[in-house]
Amino acid sequence: MDSRTINEHYAEIGAELIKTEEALESIRNSTATIVYLSSEHKKTGNGKVVKAQCEKISDKYKWGIPCDFTITVFEPNCEGMTEEQMKMLIFHELLHVKIGYKDDGTETYGINPHDLEDFKLIIDRFGTEWAEVKE
Repeated sequence: MDSRTINEHYAEIGAELIKTEEALESIRNSTATIVYLSSEHKKTGNGKVVKAQCEKISDKYKWGIPCDFTITVFEPNCEGMTEEQMKMLIFHELLHVKIGYKDDGTETYGINPHDLEDFKLIIDRFGTEWAEVKE
């Protein structure tokens, strides 16, 4: 079972990143709300370990999940990561937040897929092995 709890520390990291990172300007200029969660679930997908996940909350679920996005960190999969690596992980997940606008100025939300520009940004700043845990 995947039980999730709100994580204020991750929320602080996310808020600081949104405030300071140029690549996150669309989030900074929007009214989108993001809730940061911790999970004790050892999530995998396509045979790989999932360290974190960004999800857009569907309108039909906002009655019970009053936000636009969640970012969940799967704690067992992040054991041994440094604070700097956790910041990078949250930054990576924030890059998935997609903010668009209708003709009338109304915001629309979605999920950005991985793309080469995102990977280049991360590699340029943090190297290719930013998530490796050093023993």
